[in-house]
Amino acid sequence: MTKSVRRIFAPASILICVCVISLLFVRLYGAMPEAPAIANPRFKYWTRDPLWNFTKPLMWEVSLLLGPKDRGFIRRDVVDGKTCLGMHVYQDGANDAHNWATVHVRQNLRGRAVKQLFEGTLEIWVYPTFMHRRHQNPGDPENVFGLEINNGTNLLWIIFSEQPTQVYQITRHLVVVINTPLNTWSRREVSIGNYCSEAGWTLPSEVALIFLVGATKGAPGEYAGFFQEIKVV
Repeated sequence: MTKSVRRIFAPASILICVCVISLLFVRLYGAMPEAPAIANPRFKYWTRDPLWNFTKPLMWEVSLLLGPKDRGFIRRDVVDGKTCLGMHVYQDGANDAHNWATVHVRQNLRGRAVKQLFEGTLEIWVYPTFMHRRHQNPGDPENVFGLEINNGTNLLWIIFSEQPTQVYQITRHLVVVINTPLNTWSRREVSIGNYCSEAGWTLPSEVALIFLVGATKGAPGEYAGFFQEIKVV
C-alpha cells in the first residue's frame, strides 16, 4: 500500500515543485525566460556529419559547393586561444561549371526565433583573414567571409573585411561590408531587421542563418575564416 501511494504522489510532488519554481521565477524576474533564437551559439557541442564524414556543430547543417578540384571543410579550431568554428576553402580557379567554391554552415530559424533576429541585435565574434574583393565590372563579389540571411527569395550578406563599411545591391541580393580588422578577434553588432527593412523586405516566417566562406574562380587560392560565438541581444 505504501509503495502504491508513493508511486501515485511522487510525480505529483515533482510537478508541484516545478510549478512553485516557475512562479517564483516570474515573481522575481517578471516573466519566464525566452528560448534563445540560435541553438548552440558558441559551437560547444559537435557531432559527426554522415554526409561529409567530418564533425559539425550540433544543430547546424553543412553544405559544400565545390568544383572537381576545389576543396572545402569545417572543423573545431583554436585561434588566438579561442575555440571556434573554422571554415576552410580552396578555389582552384579552373574554368569548370562551378563559379563559386563555398562552405555553408546553416541553421533554419522559424516563428519566434525569426522575430527575435529581426527585432534584436545580432552579436557575433569573427576572425577574418582576407580582404573582400569585387569584380570591376559588373561589381559582383569575388569572395566572401561572413553571414547570409536567406528567406528563400532575397539574400542579405554581411561581410567582415578590413575596408570601409559600405552597402551595395545586386538582383535580390543586398551586400553589407562591415569594417573589421584582419587576423584578430573582433566583436561586431548587426541589426538584421534594419537592413532588411531599408531594402523593403517584409518579415518572413522562416529564414536560414548561414555562415559562409568562399571565392569565385576569378579569385583562386586558399581561404579561411573563424567564428567564435553568435547570439541575439
